Amino acid sequence: MLVNFRFKNFRSFKDENILSMQAANYKEHMDFNTFEVPNRLLPKDNVLLKSTVIYGPNASGKSNILKGLLYMQNAILLSSAPAIGVIKNNESFAFLENSEAEESIYEVEFIENNTNYLYNFTIKNKAVFSENLYKRTDRRVNIFERNENAIKISLLENKPLSFIRIFKETLFISTASQSYNLPDAVKQAINDTINWFKRLMIIFEENINMFGIYEIENQKYLKEAVEILKLADMGIKDFSVHKEKLVTNRDVLAHKPIDISFDPFSKIEQDNSGIGKADIKTKFNIYNSNKEIVGEKEVFLLRDYGFNSEGTKRLLFYLGWIIAALDQGRVILIDELDSKLYFLLADYILKSFNSIIKNPKNAQLIATAHNLMLMDGDIRRDQIYFTSKDDYGISALASLADFKNVRKNDLFSKKYLLGFYSKLPNMNEEF
Repeated sequence: MLVNFRFKNFRSFKDENILSMQAANYKEHMDFNTFEVPNRLLPKDNVLLKSTVIYGPNASGKSNILKGLLYMQNAILLSSAPAIGVIKNNESFAFLENSEAEESIYEVEFIENNTNYLYNFTIKNKAVFSENLYKRTDRRVNIFERNENAIKISLLENKPLSFIRIFKETLFISTASQSYNLPDAVKQAINDTINWFKRLMIIFEENINMFGIYEIENQKYLKEAVEILKLADMGIKDFSVHKEKLVTNRDVLAHKPIDISFDPFSKIEQDNSGIGKADIKTKFNIYNSNKEIVGEKEVFLLRDYGFNSEGTKRLLFYLGWIIAALDQGRVILIDELDSKLYFLLADYILKSFNSIIKNPKNAQLIATAHNLMLMDGDIRRDQIYFTSKDDYGISALASLADFKNVRKNDLFSKKYLLGFYSKLPNMNEEF
């Protein structure tokens, strides 16, 4: 579960901003859109949100919030290999001279394994400047503390472990559990943090490994996706994942000449056996003049370009992950949830998270969107965020709950378009 994400000096965000999943003291939709955690995990305000939607004009910074968490995830999982350059590739605020010399801050408070943790790190001049992990029991206690290359482990009487050499481009948490003989409690906290980030789902666009979700757990998520497609009346009666091997690892090791020719719409996928292309084969009923089913038509989602709509393609790319997040109680971030989708489909996805029946394990959805109709549905004020950008290119994030004199029965979309909550570009000057 995500509690808070704090960040600073990343891409279009120069100043500190916080995306919080802690619920405000509102009564509306509390039974469906929120869930409680034990008091000892959050000493006060022990209610979390199941979903949050971020609105804002194009280029206002919405996607950068999700990218901040994605960068944090990549830094934790990949910085143990400095050659990859994750830390060096930190993107500080673009429009400030010498912004790399300012601290970039990344911090999450989260709940994993029934424990509250707070983990943060800062980057300065393309190197790790500080790093901390805390655990909350009756109070917040430090697990480890890093100041540049010096590490303190709290359960070792805060004595610096000078024998540990940490590269400036590597996070301690990335290598600690495998490389050092640490107390079990420290290892547990580190492993919980890494596991939380491994389980974090972040979806920006169609990528090469999106279809694999439909093949796991005896195609459990594929079957559920088919039912949703039928509910949406998209004409698809069934679908399956279709893979074709192009290059095997044996071919590569044997230096065998390889001729790869494939249509430009295929998705290339790599696994332990080699490289192939992946597609989805959709199936439609064929009818006679009496509207009786007489057969079926198979259409590839990608290869048969132009048959299925762009909205159908996008939905099939991430629907399996949405279903998996709900089933496993995971945190999922989706950029432009409503892109190319009919409003009722996007609303169905949002309502699935704000549901007791469909979301019994309290999965959390964080999404960016443009369709303002989602703002006026069964959603709380603290579930709505806005991004805006000033004349100097600095993005800012604000919750609707931060504004005064906002009533629960207000038409949020109308007031948003009138500029009550966020600075919007004036596109009507010339009319």
